[in-house]
Amino acid sequence: MQRYGRVAGGVLAGCLVAGCSGLPGLDPAAWWVTEPAPPSPTASRTPQPSPSATEQPLTAQAVIDEYIDRNNKANKALDEKLLATYEGGSSFDIDKADYLSARKLGAKAGDYKPFEYVKATFVAPASKRWFLATAYSKRENKTAKDPTYLLFAHQDGAWKQVYSPDISEALGAGDLPTIKTDASGAATEVDQADGTGLLMSPAQFAKNYAVHLTGKGSNAAKSRFASDPLTTEAAKSRANMRQFARVTEHAAQAKEYPTYALRTADGGALVFTTFARTTVYDVHQSTQRFYVYRKNSGLLPGKYYKYMKVGELLQVAAHIPPKSASPAQVQVIGSYYGMVAGRGE
Repeated sequence: MQRYGRVAGGVLAGCLVAGCSGLPGLDPAAWWVTEPAPPSPTASRTPQPSPSATEQPLTAQAVIDEYIDRNNKANKALDEKLLATYEGGSSFDIDKADYLSARKLGAKAGDYKPFEYVKATFVAPASKRWFLATAYSKRENKTAKDPTYLLFAHQDGAWKQVYSPDISEALGAGDLPTIKTDASGAATEVDQADGTGLLMSPAQFAKNYAVHLTGKGSNAAKSRFASDPLTTEAAKSRANMRQFARVTEHAAQAKEYPTYALRTADGGALVFTTFARTTVYDVHQSTQRFYVYRKNSGLLPGKYYKYMKVGELLQVAAHIPPKSASPAQVQVIGSYYGMVAGRGE
């Protein structure tokens, strides 16, 4: 989901802003995305029947269209029950918190402007339990210059959007890693622990990037990551806040949300995973009274003169290069994030 319409809140101290934190496509008209039968020990030897006419099959494009319709209805009404019918994972938890914040800020239905996703392309692993779309958001006849990844997984008997990272402005559709597909058009999934031919496995990426996100780790470890907006803005925020508060950060992979990964044509992998970040601002107590506050947030209203604690979820899409790449650096190419908890005094 695109955010309800708010500006992602940054942490401020006084009046000083401290900062805030081309895929190959399956034919959308021909691709069945009905729920597949659960695997069995003989599945690899027994051909599966084609979907019957009574199964009411959907295409990937139909899933996107239904998602757009429900998304706009839920956004307008700030209806988290409707939201739960088409979103899952960290997408749901981020957007549910966004709804709560919007209500506390006095958002009204008339303030909302509907949007859609256009020019979608699709790719999926052979299991067809999930699929990845690359699309452009469009609102009031204005189409975004940069695409968004939309990852849908089959959960609770329905297709739900579980990742929606926006591609970095520094990249375009032509700069995105190409997904490797076989003769049937199916992509190859990569397990979290599978580092075969990769600079690091998806699990190692999650562990190492969490450290990098908080500005820690050796110079050698940091050099394995290309510059990206999340870590750059986090570093700026820490530097800007030093005169007002002591900043303590902790980040880790949020393992309750599944990680998804596909092999790329260059021998690398495209990975989608979620991080949980907690940031505590302990305000310096001095003769000049300082405070911190969260801009445009209904979850943390007011100013905090002693401390403020912020909990966030961050979705990232990252390209892990093959070991043979030069320079061999992991690149975070997209993100979607939001505050889900906070308190202060």
